[in-house]
Amino acid sequence: MALEELIVAWSKDRPAWQREVMRRVAIGEPLSENDYDQLVDDILAEKVPLDHQFGLEQLPQTVQEDLPVRLTKIERLEHVNALESKDPLSFAPNGLTIVYGDNGSGKSGYARLLKRITRARHKEDVLTDIFRDTSIAKPTALLTVQIGELVEELPWPETSRSELQRMVFFDSACGNAYIANESDFPYRPSALFVMDGLIEACVAVRTRIDAKLVENSAAQRTLPTVPEQARETDAGRFLSNLSRNSTIATLDALIMSPGLSSETIEQVKEQESSLRSSDTGKLRQQLARQSQKLESLCTHFQSLATFIGSTGLMLLQHRNDSLKTLKEAAGLLACCFEEEPLAGVGSSPWKTLWEAARRFSSEAAYPAHSFPFLEEGSLCVLCQQPLEAQGRDRMRRFDEFVLNDTQVRLNEAQSVFDQQIHGLQTLVVTTESIHNILHDLESTYPEIVLRSRELLGKYELTRSDVLKENDDILALSQLESEQITLITLLSEASNAARVAASDLANPEGVHKQLEALAAKRINLEFLAQVRHAKEAIANEVERLKERDILEVAKSSAATTGITKKILELSEESITEVVRDTFTRETERLRLERVTIARTRADKGALLHQPKLVGARQQVTLPKVFSEGERTALGIAAFFTEAHLDVSQSALILDDPVTSLDHVRRGLVASRLAALAEARQVIVFTHDVAFVADLKREASAKGVFIAEQAVTRSRGTERKPGSTNNTHPWKAKDVAARLQYLRQDIARINRESSQWDDKAYEDAIAVWAGNLSETWERLFSQEIVGPVLADGGLEVRPMMVKVLARFSEEDHREFDGSYSRVSQWAKRHDKCVAVNYVAPDMNKLNEELTLVEAWYKRVKGYRA
Repeated sequence: MALEELIVAWSKDRPAWQREVMRRVAIGEPLSENDYDQLVDDILAEKVPLDHQFGLEQLPQTVQEDLPVRLTKIERLEHVNALESKDPLSFAPNGLTIVYGDNGSGKSGYARLLKRITRARHKEDVLTDIFRDTSIAKPTALLTVQIGELVEELPWPETSRSELQRMVFFDSACGNAYIANESDFPYRPSALFVMDGLIEACVAVRTRIDAKLVENSAAQRTLPTVPEQARETDAGRFLSNLSRNSTIATLDALIMSPGLSSETIEQVKEQESSLRSSDTGKLRQQLARQSQKLESLCTHFQSLATFIGSTGLMLLQHRNDSLKTLKEAAGLLACCFEEEPLAGVGSSPWKTLWEAARRFSSEAAYPAHSFPFLEEGSLCVLCQQPLEAQGRDRMRRFDEFVLNDTQVRLNEAQSVFDQQIHGLQTLVVTTESIHNILHDLESTYPEIVLRSRELLGKYELTRSDVLKENDDILALSQLESEQITLITLLSEASNAARVAASDLANPEGVHKQLEALAAKRINLEFLAQVRHAKEAIANEVERLKERDILEVAKSSAATTGITKKILELSEESITEVVRDTFTRETERLRLERVTIARTRADKGALLHQPKLVGARQQVTLPKVFSEGERTALGIAAFFTEAHLDVSQSALILDDPVTSLDHVRRGLVASRLAALAEARQVIVFTHDVAFVADLKREASAKGVFIAEQAVTRSRGTERKPGSTNNTHPWKAKDVAARLQYLRQDIARINRESSQWDDKAYEDAIAVWAGNLSETWERLFSQEIVGPVLADGGLEVRPMMVKVLARFSEEDHREFDGSYSRVSQWAKRHDKCVAVNYVAPDMNKLNEELTLVEAWYKRVKGYRA
């Protein structure tokens, strides 16, 4: 599967916002700072829009390369080391700029400033003038840079532009860092630019979320401290385990405790104080009375249960049901008298009349006979008429009806039911004594009192409902569980008060009570603090919810998984390219038995470090290589980074060849000149020979050369940092010297009309001395130099042809001219026999023209 297909397949499991970032990066729509701000807001709100899917159709887009960044000027330095300069230090935007400066001239001060601004493997602070500046002084400077075709002035350090990091800096410390530390080299397979963009977006998202997390932490509320005695209470556990899942409803339930009041806390304090003052007798009496009152409450509720509890109501329901059944049976018996002359036989009025007749017969009419008296000649006790057979039969049937078992049981059931109803009617659910007991116990046992009053209220309501409705009595009450719970609480509290009173009879018991009271007081005080801090706790819960959302969002922006995938996708290709480039650079500098190997990945970058090839021991390179080899290896790593930098931005080096031998110095000069063919190269150096090497190699490749010099000022303080756009005489090569001499002739010709003879003679002497030195430099550079390099340390047999082509005419012209100009210079005393007269301008022009022609001719002998 192609790399692009692997990337798209991997992206399908990424969060939606990451797929959107990859799509935008792929089509060349990078996210701005405002875009990142909005993206973070959308991630936190879980509403990231996905307008388009990320797929292969986006990936073929070409990667927009970074524009090259070039440095053109540094000026207006304030508090940068001890540097002082009225003029800027300028750099050619293309080709090679050589900044020459003697030791102590301020050259390295400029270099250290650039090291801080650009990309460098080793960083160091820019110091102020430690002999003049105070600690509050801050270094500043104005940079002029060219980004692509756009030229901008950037004040430093106020403006921090990421583009400046495209310029790469090198010095000896950076070289050591390349060797000793891991480095990332700027190369990626083209398709991985999407992954790089995703890494950048994740870093930006995490940076913003980190800022929000800092704000979130700053908003943390100060909450009540949970005392040790309250850790296992509901409130203690709630506050100790406070999290985004904590609910305000739970908090409300905790702080609405009926026992939480200032009066209750004061009472507990009073009890504790009394106990500590050894006034235990009074407290024992209070506990004993409380135990009795609790027991009385318990007894009262047990008594109420017999009337209105499940058992009592079940019995009443049973009696009511039996009474209804008996009434129905009695009604059926009464139906037997429906054919009697008068209706209503068997009814309640009739029964009343029958019972009255019974009493009259037994007490007055026939006291000696049972009722009804039905013998011959008996009279009806109601109408007092003789009873005929039919009447006697009717009276006998009436008596059997009244004496029937159903009727008897009906009467008995009615009586019992009426008695229970009467008991309910006369029942006082909350007696005055119970009311007083509840009032007395309210401050000490608030929860029990509250439950008791609630249950008493329900009992009263149930009693009223039962008296109104007798058909479905059981449906009117479901208080059995509450009753059992309350009676249990009352019993336990009574026993606890009784035991507490008993414990007060001995010191251990007193100590135990003190601990219990102290714990109760602390818990009540803590609960009061929780109630007071309700708003802060609610805000803290909201903060924790926000923090949890931020942490989840930050986790989704982790770069570890992306880095791992980049490593998987690109390990082979990146490492191969870096290794090949590094190998070529080390071969150019004649280094052997070294390679570069991947070490690990970090935020999408593969880190590499130079290693020894074939070593049997694990030893770091700095311990094995000489100082010169370490320098060369560091430069090779730097050149590797430069080669892989697609932006082709500026390369800045400070004394890169320190400790290198003459061979490698020339090789470094050649490589720098080659790099300067396509990009800006700036070299700071104090080495005159290296300046000559650089100019020679750059000239051979047709690379433009710009000169800059840094010197000390000529004032009394000799401040470093003064700049000049030409090298000093000693750093100039033959071509530069000849050009200077030509310009100096023009100056002398222009100004000499105002001079006297002595001034003119002095000026000619200086000019002639410079020309004499130029002849010496020319001879060593163009005749001896090509054959014997570096003072004879290296013989170049292939350049002997220069000597072979050197003719007698060449020698005669050289010898003649050198002799003449030497006579004009101050170095030789003029013969007293000869009246010396300084040559005129024509002579000077003739001599310089001869030297220029001679230089051009012998220079061609190398071809």
